[in-house]
Amino acid sequence: MSLSFASILQLHRERYPAMQPQDFGKLAYQSEFGPAHLASDRTAVRQALFREWETLAPDACAPAPDPLGNGLSRFHLERRLDAASAVPLLADLVLRTAAAHHGSADGLARRLDALSSLPVPCMADWVADYRAQGCPPPRHSEAFRAAYRPHYRLLRTAYAGYFPALLSVQRLTQSGRPAIVAVDGRCGSGKTGFAQLLQELFPCHVVHMDDFYLPFDQRPPDWTEQPAGNMDLSRFREEVLVPLRAGGSAVYRPYSCQTGQMLAPETLAPASLTIVEGSYSLHPSLSGFYDLRLFLTCSAEAQARRLQAREGAHYAAFQERWIPFEERYFQRYRVASGSDMTLDTSAFFL
Repeated sequence: MSLSFASILQLHRERYPAMQPQDFGKLAYQSEFGPAHLASDRTAVRQALFREWETLAPDACAPAPDPLGNGLSRFHLERRLDAASAVPLLADLVLRTAAAHHGSADGLARRLDALSSLPVPCMADWVADYRAQGCPPPRHSEAFRAAYRPHYRLLRTAYAGYFPALLSVQRLTQSGRPAIVAVDGRCGSGKTGFAQLLQELFPCHVVHMDDFYLPFDQRPPDWTEQPAGNMDLSRFREEVLVPLRAGGSAVYRPYSCQTGQMLAPETLAPASLTIVEGSYSLHPSLSGFYDLRLFLTCSAEAQARRLQAREGAHYAAFQERWIPFEERYFQRYRVASGSDMTLDTSAFFL
């Protein structure tokens, strides 16, 4: 679950003991308004990032993203990442964050109220003076800059957490050959939403494993005891993975769980990138076709909260049948440890 603003203030106090009142004020402002006051056009954002990248210490290790609340985090820049790849992607994510995030004067006022009660010397006086100035965007204090040399951008927390995977996918798009990425993981971990983000960032196909369930009359009698026993993996492999890997077109008929029928055929033209999203996409019979294997996970608490919100009255079926069924698959084939990258999305979204 997302941290309260009071918890975030305490986290920053412990992580950055040199913080001054204006640094807390900057945190409050950024938490409410995000990067909107800094993000203009794509070219300007990229140019500023390239310039700042050159000032980063080559051997400095960037800290993990700092949560700000409101679904936002500070994403710290790191020189070891290739700027030619990282900067355009980061600029796009900053602009997406700015476009989607909107704060208010009332929201900032509530955050300033929280600051006033902090046991930080001169905090209440700083807040009163800041309000008298009309609450402009604050700057970091010289003490903070000297102690921590901050270089970061504001992103949605999910974007910051996904960044290593997004960068890996972007590099595949520059390889000059057809690439296929699998996104497997626990139900409620955000596989579908992540695949949608990839589709928005990169020209690609997205194929859903839900389209390859076996019709009930074709499932073996003991299918509930077999990991992936409800899936038509051979059809998926032959109709989708084999032709796309060869650079050709794929034609397949999605299966509808709602109607129990096969739908009209869909055609996928040859593509430089295909995202395969869904449980069982990393089954051993398929894994040799992928250029990148991603596994998304989340805490049991986050999973329960998300599935209850998503499934409503159907949540009990997930709790009693589908979650244990998936867990047996993960354990049998060691899916998480066999992936190229595991992302814990517990704190990425509600």
